[in-house]
Amino acid sequence: MTRHIMGSTVIPALSVLLVATAFATAGLAQAPAPPPQTSQLTIVHVKPDMGAAWQEYLKNDANPALVKSGVTRRQVWTTAAFGEAGEYAIVTPVADLSQFDDPTPLFKAIGPEGQAALMAKRQRLITDSRSMLITARPDLGVAPAPDYQAKLGVSSRSIVAQGHMPDFVKYSKDLSAVIVKTNAKGVAVNQIGLGGNPNEFITLVLFDSFADIGNFQAAFAKAAAEAKLVPAPAGAIVSTEWRAYRYVPGLSIIPPR
Repeated sequence: MTRHIMGSTVIPALSVLLVATAFATAGLAQAPAPPPQTSQLTIVHVKPDMGAAWQEYLKNDANPALVKSGVTRRQVWTTAAFGEAGEYAIVTPVADLSQFDDPTPLFKAIGPEGQAALMAKRQRLITDSRSMLITARPDLGVAPAPDYQAKLGVSSRSIVAQGHMPDFVKYSKDLSAVIVKTNAKGVAVNQIGLGGNPNEFITLVLFDSFADIGNFQAAFAKAAAEAKLVPAPAGAIVSTEWRAYRYVPGLSIIPPR
């Protein structure tokens, strides 16, 4: 779930922020840090016989309408080999929560009839969908090279046990510091908010290929041993679920360079 699900932020979902420190001219007062980047993560399950139609819908219907409504960046990822078939993870940056108030920018752009038709077509193609607000945690990850183009990612969704958030934060920082010494291209971490469990985190480790993923285990074991990486305390993580996602630029909204 970089120029990343998580392109434009992970991910573009999943977005890694560079926190700059600035000083005001008068009195050299430190300027406040910018707010964390938030995004809407939508998990969609497409009907088994509607894969091609879904992709055409995104390219020809949904994306043009969203661009008309003002959306400039949207990443689309889909499960690759490992995960639930027909699953798409769509990451759209959120500038302000007021965009979800009625009338929405999409409603204003295409009108009530246009929006109703768009939503009706979408519903015919999918079995279900779920949207969550996620917040980028660049303090827990490692940004890829500025010009890196996302291709493939291994996603882990971890639920942190009550009272163990400090343990998870420390472990995530230590883990990312080790991962960056391997053949991985970057680590994006996002925390789930509205629509999900605030104790749940999505970590996306970026790779160029499945061959790189295959070589990762040996590289990670070596780097972890050298760094003397300590596992997360027992009971700190309730559960973790893994998936492989492929970034699909042809279905995404990518701002011009």
